[in-house]
Amino acid sequence: MKLLVTGTTGGIGGAVAEAALAAGHEVVAFNRADFAALADGAAEIPSGLDALVFATGCCPVASVAKTTDELLNETFRVNCGLFLALMRHIVSRRLNSPSGMRALAVSSISASEGWAGGAAYCASKGALSAMCRALSAELAPRGIAVSAIEPRHVRTRMFDACAGRMGAPASAATPPAALAAEILSALTR
Repeated sequence: MKLLVTGTTGGIGGAVAEAALAAGHEVVAFNRADFAALADGAAEIPSGLDALVFATGCCPVASVAKTTDELLNETFRVNCGLFLALMRHIVSRRLNSPSGMRALAVSSISASEGWAGGAAYCASKGALSAMCRALSAELAPRGIAVSAIEPRHVRTRMFDACAGRMGAPASAATPPAALAAEILSALTR
């Protein structure tokens, strides 16, 4: 399977890339600098993609009084807009495999469970999950399956930065490797 993985410098994306390589899959790593190159028209994404895992994200923690328009816009840009830009690029250039493609976006349980200081993050993850449902309806006839996974808590640097506000102890968080195994299983079914 030829798999494009975003966020490979982070916990979830890195774990997915590592597990995919260990399973003998071809991994194309795509990170923040690559998104900037995509916007400039300089990014090269190979054709024949069988799968995409979008594991790019940010999790600002800010009270309502400190949640500025800029913070909200940047959170939506990273957590939703980059996924849409990548999907638009892949679909418009027909970079998916002729036999189809599975795209899976890593959302969060925060899409439906809020926590103090997480308004921008929770809203953006809810939007990402909803976007995946809309893209699924649109792209299924073209053989492109789009879905979101909403893990509860995954032990990453981002989780560590937000855990206190979420009310989640670190011991309750899933290791990234366990989620990566789940993701690869979902992609190869």
